Amino acid sequence: MIGVDEALGRVLEDLPLLEGQMVALPAALNRVVAEEIRSPRNVPPFRNSAMDGFAVRAADLRGASSTEPKRLQITETIGAGSVARGVVAAGETIRIMTGAPVPDGADTVVRVEDTENDGDHVAVRVAPVEGSHIRHPGEDVGAGEIVFERGRRLRPADIGVLASIGVAVVRVVRRPRVAIIATGDELVELGQPLGPGQIVNSNAYTLAAAVEDLGGEALVIGIVPDQPDRLRAAFERGLQADALLSTGGVSVGSFDFVRQILADLGYEESFWKVAQRPGKPISFGRRAGTPVFGLPGNPVSSLVCFYVFVVPVLRSMMGLSEIHLPTQRAKLEVDVKSVGTLTEFIRCVVRASGDERMVRPTGTQSSGVLRSMSLGDGLIIAPPGCELLPAGSEVSVLMLSPTIGTSEPPL
Repeated sequence: MIGVDEALGRVLEDLPLLEGQMVALPAALNRVVAEEIRSPRNVPPFRNSAMDGFAVRAADLRGASSTEPKRLQITETIGAGSVARGVVAAGETIRIMTGAPVPDGADTVVRVEDTENDGDHVAVRVAPVEGSHIRHPGEDVGAGEIVFERGRRLRPADIGVLASIGVAVVRVVRRPRVAIIATGDELVELGQPLGPGQIVNSNAYTLAAAVEDLGGEALVIGIVPDQPDRLRAAFERGLQADALLSTGGVSVGSFDFVRQILADLGYEESFWKVAQRPGKPISFGRRAGTPVFGLPGNPVSSLVCFYVFVVPVLRSMMGLSEIHLPTQRAKLEVDVKSVGTLTEFIRCVVRASGDERMVRPTGTQSSGVLRSMSLGDGLIIAPPGCELLPAGSEVSVLMLSPTIGTSEPPL
């Protein structure tokens, strides 16, 4: 049995990097950029007004005030998408709308709020600073500038930036295809009646949702009973994916065949059992470079192992540098007992209290109570050797936020 930190180090060794693929811009949200992107143009491409107002020469308005406004002749009006016919000469102005090109001769825009319209003239009540309310070419993005480096996860604003520089298709890292196998004679599929001693196959749905939430593609192979021939066929199929997750069958029971069958298929086990709770009976290894996780059958154990170990593996394969879930410090609202001999991940609720973060367990910490994960925001990390975390003490909380990452491991 090894510690969580050593297990994390082993799962991250020699991971393959998935290849890139071209996708249309609307389909690139939350995808990872596969190559550096440079802007082919300036954004904005021309001087334009940041306000509805009047394009002026600042020199014409020296000394203007609310008591002694300066009057300028309005020669025309331009809106966004239009170009002025003339130039702004001394004593003149052109009425301009937000986004419209600033006409030649003007060096400043005065807001409508600082003026008073008077027919063909406008009275300006301020002496503006030259250059006010003008957006300059390249102010947002300059031609040739690196917009996104490889490994960037594209957010909604990023999609808009790419649209603004005219990028219609993006090369992104292919989504990892993750096979999911749920093992056990006791499992039945959703919608089927439960017989004596049977439970619904919730693990496959939980893990598939977690994979999709992370940006992967879940390939649910389905329920496989504890029969060696059936298990072997399912694993042969699952090993065609980029990564394989199985649940159940990795402990020491009479029907726990998973590790032996994987070994028969060329699986090289890196470790079995990690000094943690929940999730101690986890197996990890590789088959021809494909990472394979034999996760525990208990639903909480399976999901905790996913967040601690599988998330950084898939993120690394996607080319991200911030691969681990983030941690934050929080103050305990109640005493929390810990197992003491293992690293314990305690499901918890985090809330803000002024400038502090407060945390408390969700309730029972049984590895079969999946609702404790549903109710929680994170996992209190109770280190080994600590049997009591007293109320008021600060603890580290692993936050279950799959779109936010850090390069620092949680332990």
